[in-house]
Amino acid sequence: MDKGAKVLTKLCELDFDAIEAYEEAIQRLEDKGVADKLAEFRADHLSHTDALNKLITARNEEPVSGPDAKRLLTEGKVVIADLLGDKAILKAMVANEKVTKKAYDEARDSDSLSPEEKAQVTKHFEDEKRHHDWISSTSEKM
Repeated sequence: MDKGAKVLTKLCELDFDAIEAYEEAIQRLEDKGVADKLAEFRADHLSHTDALNKLITARNEEPVSGPDAKRLLTEGKVVIADLLGDKAILKAMVANEKVTKKAYDEARDSDSLSPEEKAQVTKHFEDEKRHHDWISSTSEKM
């Protein structure tokens, strides 16, 4: 697997990881409005996995079908936060989005990606930034 395919695969695994974390958070949140917004963000991550897998298969690599082993850490943050309520769940999700946003930001500068791939990664980065900012702002208001 070449370097560009590795970058895209890592991002896709992170998005699958985020999907699972969002599912855990959505199930545990008491505030339905916040849960509905997180469901929208989860849908963005699903869209990211589809787009990334198209780029990966265009490189003649196998598509990603799920998260990497780190998913236990992400889900664990949300499960532990469940003990402390909605604000703690959102704080855990902010930490998760920070990791994903950073990975996308770094990938935007990768010399191993084509201009088309960089454009897609940049679009996803903007989604991650939006997710992070909304979750962070909402958790601060609680």
